[in-house]
Amino acid sequence: MIERLKLFIDKLKAKFKKDSTTSDKPPSSQPFHKPVSLREKSGKRPGGQLGHPGNGLKLFENPTNIIEKTPKLCDKCGGMIDLSDNYSARQLVDVKLVVNIDEERIRDGICKCCGNIVKGEFSDGFNNPVQYGNNLKALVALISEHGCVSISRTAEIVNSISEGVLSISGGTVFNFQRELSKKLEITINRIRETLCEASVLNADETGCRVNGSLKWIQVFCNERLALFTTNSKRGDIDANLNILTYFMGILVHDHFSSYYKYDHLDHAECNEHILRYLKSLIEIFKHNWAQEMSALLKRACHEKNELLRAGMTEMPADQILEFSERYDAIIKSGRLEYTNATQGNKKRESYYADERRLLTRLEEYKKEHLFFLNDFRAPFSNNMAERGCRVYKMKMKVSGCFRSDEGAIIYSRILSLIVTLKKQDKNIFDGIRSVYSGCVPISTA
Repeated sequence: MIERLKLFIDKLKAKFKKDSTTSDKPPSSQPFHKPVSLREKSGKRPGGQLGHPGNGLKLFENPTNIIEKTPKLCDKCGGMIDLSDNYSARQLVDVKLVVNIDEERIRDGICKCCGNIVKGEFSDGFNNPVQYGNNLKALVALISEHGCVSISRTAEIVNSISEGVLSISGGTVFNFQRELSKKLEITINRIRETLCEASVLNADETGCRVNGSLKWIQVFCNERLALFTTNSKRGDIDANLNILTYFMGILVHDHFSSYYKYDHLDHAECNEHILRYLKSLIEIFKHNWAQEMSALLKRACHEKNELLRAGMTEMPADQILEFSERYDAIIKSGRLEYTNATQGNKKRESYYADERRLLTRLEEYKKEHLFFLNDFRAPFSNNMAERGCRVYKMKMKVSGCFRSDEGAIIYSRILSLIVTLKKQDKNIFDGIRSVYSGCVPISTA
């Protein structure tokens, strides 16, 4: 009984030690405590290092207003001042928000020749007696979608900064979002087509509540483009976009079996997840093989990055062989440590189940985990796609859920635009405004 209770206590301790840095748990599930990063200490002091040039504020070349302040009398003797051309300047930068209302008036008249009554025509954009302009619509989208602000609060913010001139409602905000989503059709299609032709694609998925049920948010991205969509089932990873059906390159993903049904692709698995699992094994079981495998993967990543900085496009074959053989030796050592720890006891085997599963995964999917060494196009981890999923989690922390399937689809399409604009270092506000104007603001080259 004592042995059984000890084993049960050890299982509970191991369970409570797991968080987002030592397992696949999302950061949103963590309790309030100081997070521990996987990044090792460099020994440097925090902040800018010695010799860092700095990026402080600099004087603007063309100030809006210039205020001249000149001394009139000498502060020592009270005499008159003969001013020179030398001066020193300081600037105060601020923002002024103004509501601009354009009124277009069309007149009618009578033809002097035939007496026909002629009426003018309103310009494009003047469709209703009163409508909102693209600047306001882009501002609302920027606050609600990029800022992850709820619809009602977005309306409050806009009404407040207009000093009461505007009085938009939550329904108006949603109508702005719906209009933006419809006008994104060409942009979304171009992103999809370009991702299908890419050489490397990162993919990930995360769950969210939509209309009272669990749905899945899927993201496909690379260094310049991102595309989000919603799926009813987690396994339907390509049901709506059909990207993987036509994609022929390297797919980087987590260890989710549904990706492997696309056997015409080259698969590369995320090693950042492996480092988290290994950290958990090191803290709980304290086995040497986990420490050695973690060090090996980090060294492999570092040496690949050094070769990339040197302009190399591939790793020497003998160096890859060395990593491969060392990888196999560590797996063999891990099997031995696992056997000695369990000693054929089924109850102890259940305690070490995580270690057994990780050893099996590393052994069976060795090619996918070391793919980043054989092809330098493949990254070490799938963090690029994971960062896209984190945006959804921030939205869920604010809203809690999507109240309709349409709302989830609209947000996915708008988020595809925003993340793509960020990846291409383009102004998000200008990009959203150009979509309202009927343009495609992204570059697919």
